Amino acid sequence: MNDFDRNNKYGFKVIENEEWFVVHSGAVTNTNSGSMVYVTVDTTPICPNMTDAEFRAKVMALRDDAVALVDKRIAALKTWDASERVRVTKWFGMKDDATRNLLIQGFTAVNRIMRNLQPRSFVRQSPELDHVLGCLPQPVSSGSAAHVCAPDTASHTISIHQAFCEMRDFSSGADSKLSTIIHECTHFTDTFGSKDWKYTITRFLPIWGQQNPRQAINTADSLAGYIVYEY
Repeated sequence: MNDFDRNNKYGFKVIENEEWFVVHSGAVTNTNSGSMVYVTVDTTPICPNMTDAEFRAKVMALRDDAVALVDKRIAALKTWDASERVRVTKWFGMKDDATRNLLIQGFTAVNRIMRNLQPRSFVRQSPELDHVLGCLPQPVSSGSAAHVCAPDTASHTISIHQAFCEMRDFSSGADSKLSTIIHECTHFTDTFGSKDWKYTITRFLPIWGQQNPRQAINTADSLAGYIVYEY
């Protein structure tokens, strides 16, 4: 079966380079003669400042950069030289073997998930989607960039808020689209199952981490900051 036949087998148009995306993997058969089935698809772009095609290209490029940064830190954790021990202590207030092993295990899982993320993994946030993924809808903070349903280990869907669209793509010392992708992937229960004990990557976050080591090692922004921060 060629691509045209696959795309049109059920009368669905699925073309990656256009403003279309898969909303369901099955088809409905209506056996009532003369009746019609109507499906409404919300075509509002995920980000109002770019087309969905541009958004897909951007998040996939950022995903690749995030994977590379995490790979770099995993390699450093395995080498475990003096500079990496200092870095781990700076962010988490600990440098014992248990902390090191937790970081290696957790970030290895994060990268496994990030490598498998596809354009369809990033969707515009909605309470209905949270319910489908197995989470109760939560009030959306005006400053939230994205969120996930932590138990969603089947699809690893990342719900995108408008704040994400307005962020810088990358910063080595602050929140960004790239750090947000890492942040959200640490929330999944098959990675770190992290929480949001403290928000925002700044130069003050490591100080908080040193004072609160048991929370820092389970804080999404501390984990993301450990990966991206270069100051």
